[in-house]
Amino acid sequence: MFLVERVTHKDSRQGAKNAKGAKVLKPGAGFIKRAGYCLVLALTVSFLLAGCSLDDNEHEDTGFIPIGEWEDGFGGSYTISENELEFDDGYGFDQFIGTIEAAVDFSSNSGVLIIKIASSDTGITAGNYIGVYYKDLKSSHVFMANAVDESYSIIEVSNLNNAKSTFTVDTVSTHVTHWGSGYTK
Repeated sequence: MFLVERVTHKDSRQGAKNAKGAKVLKPGAGFIKRAGYCLVLALTVSFLLAGCSLDDNEHEDTGFIPIGEWEDGFGGSYTISENELEFDDGYGFDQFIGTIEAAVDFSSNSGVLIIKIASSDTGITAGNYIGVYYKDLKSSHVFMANAVDESYSIIEVSNLNNAKSTFTVDTVSTHVTHWGSGYTK
């Protein structure tokens, strides 16, 4: 690939030339020149990639949890500690207790808590995972909602990895049909 042509004559003012009058590089000079280009290219690519995140997940499990006793005006409540969430809808349709396995922040004081169900009196399977979304968090007010499907049943998944991919910022509008008036402390 790197061929060096035989020098037919040498002019001290113009350097080595071949029979056609083209400038000829010294043996090894082409390799050094190309190696220099490759080095510059490699450094450029590494600098560009150093500033890029290869993880396309823009939301991170930060551990933020909206701790407190949150109540709506209709008897519903979320009681949230550092590692546990208890929910009662106030009507007897949905009650459950579970451990908080992940807390993923979204933008604008919102996020999702991924809960592993410990017990439920209303048909949610113990050991399964559900998502509880929250938004517009303030010191004494927050909107919260359990992730539900088209029939308004709480969505359950069997493991934490499935829960993290199911309950995301991209699925909020699918999983929450109504935020209500919110919850206060």
